[in-house]
Amino acid sequence: MNDPDLVPYVRAVAAVMALPLDDARTHRVALHLARTAALARQLEAHPLELHDEPAALYQAAPFPPQDGPEGPA
Repeated sequence: MNDPDLVPYVRAVAAVMALPLDDARTHRVALHLARTAALARQLEAHPLELHDEPAALYQAAPFPPQDGPEGPA
């Protein structure tokens, strides 16, 4: 998707989502979308190996016991 395609794209998506966008806002959204696409292209151009992103499995910490009228839970 190149920059001339972005404004009509933003208008079409806004219409489908019933978002009222004036021309100035439409162009700002298209500009931010172009920046995001440029960043994504840079990331896609860099090959990643498994060791590049050692993300651990997320596990929520257990809630601490709370003291109530009956004492500790």
